[in-house]
Amino acid sequence: MGMGILRLSPFAFWSMTFGEISLALDANRENEEMRERMEWERTRWLGSMILQPHLKKGRKLRPKDLMQFPWEKPKQNALNLTQEELIARIKARDEWQS
Repeated sequence: MGMGILRLSPFAFWSMTFGEISLALDANRENEEMRERMEWERTRWLGSMILQPHLKKGRKLRPKDLMQFPWEKPKQNALNLTQEELIARIKARDEWQS
């Protein structure tokens, strides 16, 4: 993976520790994920531009009107829950019996 995916030279690969290789692979994965997100957003934008001339006069179509991606949806934060609500969710998730 180091010499293939990361395109490291053999010298650079063998001089790295497992931790450094792991961090480099994580950074590479994040970079690929960001590139893929940008491609999806570009495709969504292009779709909205293609549909725009076919709408009724005065109507605007925003790219987010076509689709909302999972990374754009707001995340629910467990810190906003009360302690009882959090315990109830954990019990339900783990299928605990009271």
